[in-house]
Amino acid sequence: MAAHATSPGFSVRAFLGREDLRDRRVLLHTSIFLVAFVALFLRRPDAILNAQFYAEDGKYWFADAHNLGWQCLFMPVGGYLNSLSRLIGLLALLFPFAIAPLVMNLCAIFFQILPVHILLSKRFDWIQWDLRLFSGGLYLALPNSYELHANTTNIQWHLALIGCMLLLSSPPSGSGWRARLFDVTVLAVLSIDGPLGILLIPMAAALWWTRRETPLKFSLLALVPGSVLQLLIVALSHSRRPAPNGETLSGLIGILGLQVFFSSLLGSKTALGLMVVDDRLLYLIEIVATLLGLSVLIYALRKAPLQLKLFICFSVSVLAVALLRPLATTDGMRVQWVMLQTPGIGTRYYFFPMVAFLASLIWMASGSRGGLPRYAAITLLLLLPIGICRDWAYPRFIDLNFPRYAAEFQRAAPGRTVRIPINPDWQMQLTKR
Repeated sequence: MAAHATSPGFSVRAFLGREDLRDRRVLLHTSIFLVAFVALFLRRPDAILNAQFYAEDGKYWFADAHNLGWQCLFMPVGGYLNSLSRLIGLLALLFPFAIAPLVMNLCAIFFQILPVHILLSKRFDWIQWDLRLFSGGLYLALPNSYELHANTTNIQWHLALIGCMLLLSSPPSGSGWRARLFDVTVLAVLSIDGPLGILLIPMAAALWWTRRETPLKFSLLALVPGSVLQLLIVALSHSRRPAPNGETLSGLIGILGLQVFFSSLLGSKTALGLMVVDDRLLYLIEIVATLLGLSVLIYALRKAPLQLKLFICFSVSVLAVALLRPLATTDGMRVQWVMLQTPGIGTRYYFFPMVAFLASLIWMASGSRGGLPRYAAITLLLLLPIGICRDWAYPRFIDLNFPRYAAEFQRAAPGRTVRIPINPDWQMQLTKR
């Protein structure tokens, strides 16, 4: 027995140290999750306390799962596959119908919180801890992000951020097979849950070409099959509603200046208050905000580390592709770029450009050198408390009395179709089995 205790390569103290470190990490990430969950809960408590289906969550993900079963996984919506959203709809079938919206909201919140865990993990140890902590808190308090909160419909945006962070982070160590499997699984699922995985392929290819690391090669390969499938679906599917774009230079300036750069700092409610001012003054504000925002991004593209440069390029490509065929309204008939200039509409399209803009400001402000760029970034970041405070509380959903309809559905005879109103002014149809 003594021989085993003193054998080479074994240290009781080192073993206990590893166990203690593992326990501390579990405690840390449990605490992070709870704090993040409370923060998101406070932004819109009714997502938990009075959970209701929202848009595609009810009309497609849950209704198709209930009415059609597993075959719904192969049905495109919006012109592409939405596999994770549909899997969550199928998962919700395992629970009583009365709490199905809550189950879907909780799944969405889980994926909404996950980027914070990745950012605060050892995979981003090359960034200062205080900067990561600040950035994680800012992500949870992000202004102008109402559309993305606590719903499965827009889960693809958070999933894409997770995939992007996995690519940009330090790769798992040689013994971290669980981490490598996690990366490959997330990226594979991302590629079949919307078109954003397609846009991550250039980033993955650039990182692999630069680093020549095996985990990056597997990450790139994980994106390719699903992306090819999505491209075929996009090319052949007619499930995306046609809508007039109405693209103009002034419209682009309005979108970039007011929706992306201005609202990311001062919030969509502040931007909405500008809609009553003189049109010429509003256009001047949009031009100034656009020039300032683009200057920040261009400076970061010239001076920032490779990871931030790639993230900016990815974010710009996301916005560019989104503006080619946006769906800013539920009817899809109004001029899309006109609607996208209205604060609070289409905020999912601005998520990545806003994060890239704020990340660039944080990088500029955290530099050890002085100079105009650093002080300008600090000045702009000092505006953030305005946007956070004004946009902190998300509007509650209209209470459509879902429990009453859930009880009605439970009492319905087999074969009867029940129509249930859902936000935002939609309906879902369920056939009782």
